[in-house]
Amino acid sequence: MNGKNTLLIIAALVLLINNYLLPQAKIVIKERVTITVDKTVVRTDVPPISINSRTLVPVRSVFEAFSAEIGWFPRERRVFIRKDKQVIWLHIGDAHAKVDGQILTLDVPVVIYRGRAMVPLRFLAETLGAVVTWDSKTQTITIVTPEQTSSPTDKQPN
Repeated sequence: MNGKNTLLIIAALVLLINNYLLPQAKIVIKERVTITVDKTVVRTDVPPISINSRTLVPVRSVFEAFSAEIGWFPRERRVFIRKDKQVIWLHIGDAHAKVDGQILTLDVPVVIYRGRAMVPLRFLAETLGAVVTWDSKTQTITIVTPEQTSSPTDKQPN
């Protein structure tokens, strides 16, 4: 068997295993979820999704609200996020992130949904030092950035 045939057989086996033998994650679309960053509603062109009970959000819309720099490298299918001196690299389909040179494991992989890179919200927000809360009653994800949590509180006059 020549190298070309071997490569075709391996590719066919990978597709077979991926599509039929491995359990497929169920994607739940969260159309009615509101996302706020520091009390400002973030508008996204695609809704958040849930995979294995983990919420993924479009990286650009949400993390630009953090004043983070976002980069997309389509040939490598990689996402770059920089906030201040912190650097995060993510690969589409991979459940690992490189944060300041250290490899960390995500609960679910980064995916493409409706043409947008979707990232696990809690992991990235908390990696960038933010606090994330979920209000099931109002279906609201609230993100408070470190700048807001460290700012002095308003004092009442004596």
